[in-house]
Amino acid sequence: MDKLQAILSLMSINGLGSHRILSLYRQYPDIQEVFSASPKRLIEVPGIDFKIAERIKNNVDHQFVDQQLNWLKNTPYKITTIIDEDYPARLRNIYDPPVVLFRYGEFLPQDEDAIAIVGTRNPDHYGKEVAALLVSQLVEQNITIVSGFARGIDTIAHKTALEEGGRTIAVLGNGIERVYPPENRSLRDKLVTQGVYCSEFPFGTKPDAVNFPRRNRIISGLSLGTVVISAGERSGALLTAYYALDQNREVFAVPGRITDEKSFGTNHLIQKGAKLVTSVGDILDEIDAIRRFPRQPRQLEISFEFENEDEKAIYEALSTDPIHIDDLAQKLGKNTYSILATLLSLELKGAVRQLAGKMFIKAGL
Repeated sequence: MDKLQAILSLMSINGLGSHRILSLYRQYPDIQEVFSASPKRLIEVPGIDFKIAERIKNNVDHQFVDQQLNWLKNTPYKITTIIDEDYPARLRNIYDPPVVLFRYGEFLPQDEDAIAIVGTRNPDHYGKEVAALLVSQLVEQNITIVSGFARGIDTIAHKTALEEGGRTIAVLGNGIERVYPPENRSLRDKLVTQGVYCSEFPFGTKPDAVNFPRRNRIISGLSLGTVVISAGERSGALLTAYYALDQNREVFAVPGRITDEKSFGTNHLIQKGAKLVTSVGDILDEIDAIRRFPRQPRQLEISFEFENEDEKAIYEALSTDPIHIDDLAQKLGKNTYSILATLLSLELKGAVRQLAGKMFIKAGL
């Protein structure tokens, strides 16, 4: 029996659970030794009574173990256990880390610098726009995006990260051989080339409602902080924020209209002390000091010449903070249509970058 078989065997035992498995691992770093230890020795482990010790000796579900191992044959799926070196370090340090992560895709060291983006499954235009904007700017700062692969804000977060060439991690409430929601199959296929599709639930697990609240602690546990966008009063996204608080991670919330039901949850978080987000800088200010790979400030090397004073004026009016085209026009004392062509020219030169929602920044900063 190897280490993976030993951990899967422990997982198969009714009533054992992750807490007790972790207690056994702390007592027996060579986890296979659990099965050669006597019940008398096992009950010395915190949380293990005689009944559980007897189950360890006699009630391993070998069929379950074989089924899980068979899923690994001739498939791209893998299993990372908490005793493996590639297990995410931040997740290992939470109160209740999953003993195993079933995964499709590879964790990379830079994924330690991650932010969770969560919110409603039915966002309005404002929620969609803000989610895409924040994700694109976080990716530009080499931040991995973590979310739950659900409809709405989650899907927007994953898609935007991929479109911007960044990394993203999807945490599921079902087995990784399933795609849920089913319309996200093409998203899953793209995601695994630039991130990880993972779950603590074994192969064959259906996307039952009871699974999703539990997976939220993994979303927050993988991340330096959690950003909540467009969440109602009873949104599951709030549970992710509460997990983040318990894990001593940062909690951010995007404010919304007080008359909008989809903003009740986020506004409440702000009332209770979550950091109000008005720009990506509000997030970066809190996480830069704890990032594993700190930002390296870069200055744009201007490799072009201004063709006229309009190009120069527009370029100098821009910064690292996104500005809407209407606000830019007002700042310059011009109308929107008169600056569109100049913005396009600067964008083609690589001097300006357009973000979602007709927002513009200087490129390369």
